[in-house]
Amino acid sequence: MFHLLNKNLNIQVFLLVVLAAWSAWLIFTQMTLLPLEGSMLMFQRLESLWVSHDLIVRILLVFLVLAMTMGVIRQCSVNHFYENTTYMPGIFFLLMLNCGKFLHYFSPALLTVFFIALILLMYTPNESSANLKNRIFTFGLAIAIATLLDINAFGIVLFLLLMISINNVTSIKDNIILFSGLLFPYIYAFALSYIIGTSTEFIQSWRDLSVFVPIKQFTQLRIIEYVAMAFFFLTIIILAVRDKRYLDNKLIIIRQAFTNNHLLLFSMLIFLWLGNVALPIALVYLILPASVYMAVAAIPKRRCIIVDILVVALCVLLWL
Repeated sequence: MFHLLNKNLNIQVFLLVVLAAWSAWLIFTQMTLLPLEGSMLMFQRLESLWVSHDLIVRILLVFLVLAMTMGVIRQCSVNHFYENTTYMPGIFFLLMLNCGKFLHYFSPALLTVFFIALILLMYTPNESSANLKNRIFTFGLAIAIATLLDINAFGIVLFLLLMISINNVTSIKDNIILFSGLLFPYIYAFALSYIIGTSTEFIQSWRDLSVFVPIKQFTQLRIIEYVAMAFFFLTIIILAVRDKRYLDNKLIIIRQAFTNNHLLLFSMLIFLWLGNVALPIALVYLILPASVYMAVAAIPKRRCIIVDILVVALCVLLWL
């Protein structure tokens, strides 16, 4: 099914529009604000914006979802995982996002996924070192803002450091620029809170953070949620192995770019357990790299029915 869908761009566009409309409908009709206790202070400040400008916030969230979709589509495009134009990565991303009910809650995790997509929109793994150096400060700035909204976003820091170290030779100066970008929003936030007299609240917010919530609540999940998570990781492993076999005869640049997807999954999987976004909602941190695995796995014709079964079964389990 998905292999055949790869060959029809018109149907892909139609499904992408339908899934995007479904996402918008969920945002406007189902989404509620996740409890703010124990979250980052900057995310808590969004409560007043949510209450006073509910419609505007929901419209912005629709655009954020579209940006995430564009990010995963671009990742496959610029890295040449596909020979022709395709929207399959975006279809898989929206399918999991909607079926997993991740849009039922406005959580810090959604903002982190957006910043991951933003990095992917700006970053090209095989670009020249000169171009990359011009963006290092911007990367650090974006990631720092993400960490002020969600502590789990420190996973992006690990991802970026691993990605740059593997794909590019960076100097000490480049690393200083990167960490300057990371520090700048923190310095600005603390300075602003000091000027307006809320520095004590700013510091206390870090002390009041709820951490390791997924670990603490792991034993309280429903049986179907354990099954869904186990099947999620099993699916990722199977598809990653299938993808590796398909990409083994591709250019080293393409295989190197696919390694970045492993790094993203690895980094976010480690930091998934850190913050206050409980399972199974926290799985949203992983669906962007997971959608890349699905999109690449659907390319080969051989045993393509396996991909269909795994993806459909996973979506059903996430829905339940």
